[in-house]
Amino acid sequence: MALTVKLPEFEGPLDLLLHLIKDSEMNIYDIPIVAITSQYLDYLHSLQQVQLEVAGDYFVMAATLMRIKSQWLLPQPEEPLLDEDVNSEDPRDELVAQLLTYQAYKEAAADLQNREQERKDYFSKAPSLLASAEPIPMPDQPLALTELTAAFTALLRRQQPQTPVTRNVQRETITVAEKVTQITQALRHSAQGQLDFTRLLSTEPSIEETVTTFMAVLELMKNKQIACFQAQTLAPITVALKEEVA
Repeated sequence: MALTVKLPEFEGPLDLLLHLIKDSEMNIYDIPIVAITSQYLDYLHSLQQVQLEVAGDYFVMAATLMRIKSQWLLPQPEEPLLDEDVNSEDPRDELVAQLLTYQAYKEAAADLQNREQERKDYFSKAPSLLASAEPIPMPDQPLALTELTAAFTALLRRQQPQTPVTRNVQRETITVAEKVTQITQALRHSAQGQLDFTRLLSTEPSIEETVTTFMAVLELMKNKQIACFQAQTLAPITVALKEEVA
């Protein structure tokens, strides 16, 4: 009857050492080097018994452990010959530092893996208009000033450049009074005496031109010469000349 041997998988010699330390409940800052070296070599021997290929870095770690073990077992002088020998390094220090670094990276990788698994429970979708924000038919009544201002603000935001640009302050090329005349003439020459607000602007209007046009529209509304309508929410603003003015 064949004997099946199942051995745990490790990412490398440091991973194996951490497993042995935790499994034996050893203090990672004060590793019993003799015991850990014995356990490590026993593990490599068990791999060879089941004829598994062992990577070379496992043998490099075995040689490192044996070197540290030999240094640890050397007899220590009762009194230091030199003052600087008092602060001599522990031969295990370098190994402990490697283990602590590896342990930190291993815990960070486990945390990222857990976050990835949690993220799989969420579903994403492309940005879209909410059902509550879809166009809703509105009564054919003139817009109030607040509604007109909100629509105008949304228009300005669309015209705002995504990246900051340097602008030179220039004198306004057209006044509100001149724009009032232009709007009145454009409406009189249009079909049914009405136009979309954007049609009152040039092809690539500046913010200054847009603001001046808006002020002119407000002035005409104040004088009851025009009325503004919106067929539905988020729809373009329609500027219409009143019949008595046409």
